[in-house]
Amino acid sequence: MDFRTEVEIEKPVFRIGLRQKTVFAGSCFAENVGRRLQQSRLNCRVNPFGVLYNPESLATMLRLAADPAVTGEDIPVFESEGLWHCWLTDSSFSALTEAECRERVCRTLNEIRADLPGLDYLFLTLGTNRCYRLKGEQRIVGNCHKQSAAVFEECSLTVEQITDVLEQALVALWQQGASHLKVVFTVSPYRYAKYGFHGSRLGKATLLLAVDELCRRYPLQCFYFPAYEIVLDELRDYRFYADDMLHPSSQAVEYIWERFAATYFDEETLHFLERWKRLQKSLAHRSLHPGTESERRFLQTTLTRLDELAREYPFLSFSTERQELMRRIQN
Repeated sequence: MDFRTEVEIEKPVFRIGLRQKTVFAGSCFAENVGRRLQQSRLNCRVNPFGVLYNPESLATMLRLAADPAVTGEDIPVFESEGLWHCWLTDSSFSALTEAECRERVCRTLNEIRADLPGLDYLFLTLGTNRCYRLKGEQRIVGNCHKQSAAVFEECSLTVEQITDVLEQALVALWQQGASHLKVVFTVSPYRYAKYGFHGSRLGKATLLLAVDELCRRYPLQCFYFPAYEIVLDELRDYRFYADDMLHPSSQAVEYIWERFAATYFDEETLHFLERWKRLQKSLAHRSLHPGTESERRFLQTTLTRLDELAREYPFLSFSTERQELMRRIQN
């Protein structure tokens, strides 16, 4: 008997290869999956604007990245307790001076803009339709930076608002040298208990409806990966949640990664990932008897396997792992 229902994933019209460039942006769930691509040696940037949960903040940064006329003066910043922060990003862009804060944001925007002609896939993970607006400015912020709740008003984005802001951002990217860019949406399975579980579900439904509309409008450029449904409808058990019972557990993330890889990677990439996974286990191995001849032979064999992989895939870098192996062999 089958005691679970497996979520069916629509077969994509594309496959991701080892040489292609990807960007993962959005909530912390994008970080979890994107980091696995980086660990697997794929060409991937993860949350270049920091962790962003609401779709309007994400769309704002994408629009700015597509606009070559943007300068530091267009970046809204403020000072608090000796640090300068950007209202559009998380605290990873904060700095001791106003100029440095603006420069950090502009540098990232310029890097993304320069990468656009060669960017193949953009994965956007939406977390919630709830957001916070600065009173007086009517600006939706990407992060509150621990400022007083009195300076914000909470609001909820509608399906139409989310669809419109994301569409504007994507059209800007496509027009800025990335006409071939394919966009894959996911909705984070994180449960927003602070909004109440009913409120959290309503927010997720709003995101899902907006994403579905975008996929209908741009069927050859926009796609959806059902990470949210995999956790809630397929795994659907508290053992697949972290200790806070809100975030997916590492086991759940690993399972989603496996489904993701099987869905989107081409045969060459899947073959490479299997070899790299076995090699990573050898690289992580630590002998109970360091300095022995048996350990030296093991390390030398691992080095030979690593060099073989490097020769087979010269466009991938294994220099860090090789240096560490050489250090261990020499010691």
